[in-house]
Amino acid sequence: MAVYFLDSSAIVKYYFQEHGHYWIEALHDIVHRGDELYISQAASVEVVATICRKARDQNMSAEERDTTIDDFRRDVRSVYNVRLVDDELYIAAGNLCRLHRLPAYDAIQLACAIAVRKRTLEVQDAEPPPFIFVSADTGLLNFARAEGLNVENPNHYS
Repeated sequence: MAVYFLDSSAIVKYYFQEHGHYWIEALHDIVHRGDELYISQAASVEVVATICRKARDQNMSAEERDTTIDDFRRDVRSVYNVRLVDDELYIAAGNLCRLHRLPAYDAIQLACAIAVRKRTLEVQDAEPPPFIFVSADTGLLNFARAEGLNVENPNHYS
């Protein structure tokens, strides 16, 4: 079993045929084998905003855009474990901004991932499962590494 935390740049690849899509698709398939996928509550806004931007850029119909958003929202309820953004998390994200040059949403994503990893380590009686932070944002991956997270970039895969 492994625990994966997907930031918005990784999540979007599940819904669009772009570089890294098939790796993310395979990651979603392994959930059925006991692995867990986590996302931040902030992804609920970021992913929808990205879908809307991509829809405009790719001349998608409003119907296709809305279907993609509906698919994502369905997956939020049925596939992903969502780390809620609360006051404690906002403080942690702000503190990450003191250490790293992070945009606000990236700081929230990273703070959520760190909180999920911490919780994963606390609830395990034996050897904790591997925890992997997944992002297509190279800068954010560098900050995640600096915070001691194992990382994967779906852009490194077909």
